[in-house]
Amino acid sequence: MAAVQAGKEARYKYRKAKYSHIVIEPAEPNALTADPWSYLHGLLLSKVSSSAGNNRKNYNRAIYFSGLAEDFYKAASAVSMPAKGTLFYYGMMNLVKSFLAVNGVPLEDIVEHHGVTNTHGKRHSLSILGKIANCTNIFGEFAKLLGTPVIGKHELNLRHVLVYIPEIHAMCVDLNLIKKSKFLPVDIKLLVNDENTYIFSELKYHKGHEATIDCGKLYTGKRKVYFNDSLQDGDSVRHRSSARKRVNNDNWPRVYKNILREYKDLSICSILTRDGYKYYCQLQTSDYHHLCNSYLVMFYLGHTARYRPTEIQEVMSGELRPLATEAVALIPKQFMYHLVSLITGKLCVIPYSEI
Repeated sequence: MAAVQAGKEARYKYRKAKYSHIVIEPAEPNALTADPWSYLHGLLLSKVSSSAGNNRKNYNRAIYFSGLAEDFYKAASAVSMPAKGTLFYYGMMNLVKSFLAVNGVPLEDIVEHHGVTNTHGKRHSLSILGKIANCTNIFGEFAKLLGTPVIGKHELNLRHVLVYIPEIHAMCVDLNLIKKSKFLPVDIKLLVNDENTYIFSELKYHKGHEATIDCGKLYTGKRKVYFNDSLQDGDSVRHRSSARKRVNNDNWPRVYKNILREYKDLSICSILTRDGYKYYCQLQTSDYHHLCNSYLVMFYLGHTARYRPTEIQEVMSGELRPLATEAVALIPKQFMYHLVSLITGKLCVIPYSEI
């Protein structure tokens, strides 16, 4: 490993420019909200007042679907499993429809399909549908917007989907669904040279993770092209982006946003904590974005509860029970904050003052 080369914290107009999985303005502050539903409603109302035609219609649809999502979330909090899973799924589905609406995906005036169903004749299996003629495929459109489009009809085993959800991944390891973690905690920084004329990025992880995680998989695939080989720095291992992008006062925002977009191809996942978002590199690529996997698990729990009582009872009394209950306890709120961030284009986080 080479020695760490010079590079200092990137700043825009004297403020730190941080990495964000949401494409925001450089040095834009986080949106602190203990009530993301009201925050989302307010942002969408402002969009309605400043738009016209189809855009205005889409924003009004987004307001309706987000309100419906909020009601399903509130209803879910008052019941237990398995009904809780069904209500949370419908809440998450309507949040997705709000996201689709603001992105101009046809809704209401065209037939809509979930885009996924329980596999006929198989337990713990989901069938992902490909293109559906004259129909809006909800899951398919969601996956496409997140950069992992559906490629034809196929099946996914529930266990396979579960291990690619960062919120419950550690429990999957504990329960021996997999031998080693597929998620490596990373710290991502934006750096500049001493003259502030070039910007680049750095991804860092702690060497202690090498005892339990196959960290060598970080420098593979698209990441091997994007980053230089590793740099040793005490108890940390760093990877610097190969490209150095020239910046000046005029192009700073554009270059910064382009870097954030480039990271969308590098399998970086996010979890919201009290200290903001924590980031993980998904070392083995899954079929879909981690938010899509969260959606699929909640679909399975909700749909199975409605149509396969024997199967959902088996889940709730068997070895999958802790994963099912953990998923219902953690995923909906994480999904809500992530989707509100995607819809508003703001990095929404939980304020420190919420107790």
